[in-house]
Amino acid sequence: MGLTNFRHKTKLFRMSVAGCVILILLNAISSVKFKDATLSLAGMELPIASLNGCIQVVISLLCIILVLIDQKKGLIASCIILGASVTGAVRTIFATKSLMTAPGAFNAVIFMISILLISKQIKYSYKMAVTDNVTGLLNRYGFDRDIHKKIWFNERGRVVFIHLDGFLPVNANLGRRYGDELLEIVAKRLRSAIEGKAEAYKIEGAEYAVILPEDVDWKEFVEKALASIEQTITLNKDGVPSNCYLSAFAGIADFIDNSTDADTITKRADIAMNYAMKSGTDKYCVFNAEMKEHLERQLYVERLVKDSLRNGWFYLVYQPQYTIYDKRLRGFETLIRMNAPDGVRIPPSEFIAIAELSDLVLDIDRFVIRRAMEEFREICYSSGNTVTVAVNISARDIARAGFAEMLLNLIGETKFPPECLEIEITEYSFVEEGNHTIENIKKLRDNQIMIALDDFGTGYTALEQLMKLPVNLVKIDKSLIDNLVRNEMNIDFVKSVIYMGHLMDAEVIAEGVEYENQIECLKELGCDFVQGFIWGKPMEYDEARELSDEIYDSQFH
Repeated sequence: MGLTNFRHKTKLFRMSVAGCVILILLNAISSVKFKDATLSLAGMELPIASLNGCIQVVISLLCIILVLIDQKKGLIASCIILGASVTGAVRTIFATKSLMTAPGAFNAVIFMISILLISKQIKYSYKMAVTDNVTGLLNRYGFDRDIHKKIWFNERGRVVFIHLDGFLPVNANLGRRYGDELLEIVAKRLRSAIEGKAEAYKIEGAEYAVILPEDVDWKEFVEKALASIEQTITLNKDGVPSNCYLSAFAGIADFIDNSTDADTITKRADIAMNYAMKSGTDKYCVFNAEMKEHLERQLYVERLVKDSLRNGWFYLVYQPQYTIYDKRLRGFETLIRMNAPDGVRIPPSEFIAIAELSDLVLDIDRFVIRRAMEEFREICYSSGNTVTVAVNISARDIARAGFAEMLLNLIGETKFPPECLEIEITEYSFVEEGNHTIENIKKLRDNQIMIALDDFGTGYTALEQLMKLPVNLVKIDKSLIDNLVRNEMNIDFVKSVIYMGHLMDAEVIAEGVEYENQIECLKELGCDFVQGFIWGKPMEYDEARELSDEIYDSQFH
């Protein structure tokens, strides 16, 4: 919940309470002073008693709104308001010796019972929404809610972000159930380190957060928490004990300065945590001036990405892929570029990495998918649907439930031939929410869409799982190709990757090929396809279309 939204809800809550108070007073006055009076409306007489009933219903409705705005405070306020309304009605009965207000009192009691039931259900639903179902800690939504509230009420303290290094192999090798057990154990150790002085949160993946009050010794807490987390964790799989060793890193950002907003504090803690992970020496880092420059750069690039999506500053280029033995065009990999009007050039490696820290990467994915389909649809048709268009998809996107349905709907909307589309993902995609990833991939493959695996063999996934990955193509990264012919060990490693790809019943393509001796070596190792400057640099759409038409004409006419 953002600070603006919180302020809006607070204002609406106060207005609703004020409205209830005014209506109760109006109802009480009219019941005593004007009990037998009538109002003339459009030639018809309306007894004041009937108007009082309407007022009572409005009061009850406002009480329901109060509970919907803030379950806890709204319930208290509603009980007070409806209690006062019932009390006023009962007093009126004794004062006037008339049961005129009895129906209103009865309605207020019924509404009070209804509000209690609604409040109970809202409380349960909200608890489920802000609670991590594995660890029992509050989740990212609970963290956002609490940090915004603390800023709003001028509370001061520090945010600590904690990252677990070593969790992914456990999750991949032992299975998700044991990964969940490990996360639960870490949560218990974190609670123990807090000693009831702060609140802990499970953010996402292998990350936790703690909000420390200003009077807590943050350094003592961080050192104690990290030491506790890094103690050996023993998991029993099928009766066999397995020792797990985690490394924990922390980033700390304070909100002592009341001018700092919640989103900035969160980003600062996240940046400090990443600094600690990359330092190689420090287990924790406190956000400082150097990191501030990094954050400012990140915010600048974020704004530029948003502006580029809004104003059409992004465009696509396409790098050709060829069969290695006869140099026949296989297709193109889609690459995104930025062309801001002021001449600013941000490399894709930077703006995509920053976009992956938020849902901006999903917007980039949507742009690339749609634009590639719209531009290449005619090329695919003219080639007899033999040209492949590869589109990179983020791990965050492919792991989302419903991704496959979204993509299939977009294919239907653009009338793009599905057999020409290849979705390129990284091995890391199978770690976070791997079940959704595999479900999406199976559904896409069932609809003739190909899947390419980038960063193959980076170590995120166990060998047994690699063999079961439902992919069509394995990509060898440029970093492996650069040193291919320099020593025998590199050749043996690439040979193993190609062999593994073929064992998975997938074809293999080498990226970043720039020299003829690399081509010859890859031929001998059994590689299927080549992509690189030696046979084609990334090109804009018109050039890609000319190349496709030229090669298609020479091959088939």
